[in-house]
Amino acid sequence: MQLDYLLQSFLKRFKTDSKVVILYHTTGAHKQGYDLLKKKYSGYKNISFVERKHVLFDLSYRHALNTKRDWEFFKERNLFKKNGDNFKGALQKIIRTSGCEFVMFNTDDSIFFEDVEIPDEILNIIRSNPENTSYRLYVGENLEGQPDYVEKKNNYYQWDYYADTNFHHWSYPFAVDGTIYHSEALLKHMKPMVYHNPVTLEHNGYSYIRYRKLFRTGMSPITSKLVATKLNRVSVDSLNPTLHIQPDFLNEKFVDGYTLDLAIPEHIDNSNIVPSEIYLVKGEIRELIYSMNEEGKKVQSLLGIEGAKEQLD
Repeated sequence: MQLDYLLQSFLKRFKTDSKVVILYHTTGAHKQGYDLLKKKYSGYKNISFVERKHVLFDLSYRHALNTKRDWEFFKERNLFKKNGDNFKGALQKIIRTSGCEFVMFNTDDSIFFEDVEIPDEILNIIRSNPENTSYRLYVGENLEGQPDYVEKKNNYYQWDYYADTNFHHWSYPFAVDGTIYHSEALLKHMKPMVYHNPVTLEHNGYSYIRYRKLFRTGMSPITSKLVATKLNRVSVDSLNPTLHIQPDFLNEKFVDGYTLDLAIPEHIDNSNIVPSEIYLVKGEIRELIYSMNEEGKKVQSLLGIEGAKEQLD
């Protein structure tokens, strides 16, 4: 249901030609949800689905086992594990075979809330320095805490991710949310990383990239275009503060024909928000399942300019 909401916002708001590949895994009743989702988007030639598969070990790790720590990660998360899958290999194959010069990741708790058109100027800057530039859609001058050293250009902002040691979105050089990279350049550095899902991709990718001072130059639109909605937490690898709208409940409702509708603030000043109201919609039925309460206010208060990523460091 949340992925459907993200896809709807993408189709409405994203104006630059692109392909969308959903890399997913599912069990039990959630398979019905994904089957319904795939059917719903089967008519869109630019949207495709790739299911993560269980493997005894993901062969793509052969490029990444360079230290004892890498081996320990591989043995703990993938090697002969009953829940180990080919996330790393599948993701890298998608990027390698996409035919797309640029790549952006998104997680299913995000939505595009304003129109997005990537200027040619931005793509040319990334193209000219592919291992040291990226374009982030979830920051802008509307967010609280934008540092003073962020420089305004013609129609975008630019900054140095390594300009200070404070931990926040403008000093975080790698993200799996709404950041555009050069595909070939990013893939070059993903190959030697160890990761097994989106959370460890971001965590380990951040450490790898920051240590090597890659993707130094960050850019963004003048105002942010993407926001994360903290409805729930699926991965046990993350301790990010969220509401507790159960994924199983949302999946049951999605299978029953409901879609999601969130009340998003008119003014976005944080890249992570708790919606003031959450609705489920089916035809003329509009069911309110959440309205901002004390717990929601508490969760929002924990989402500072460091965002939920503070929990990953």
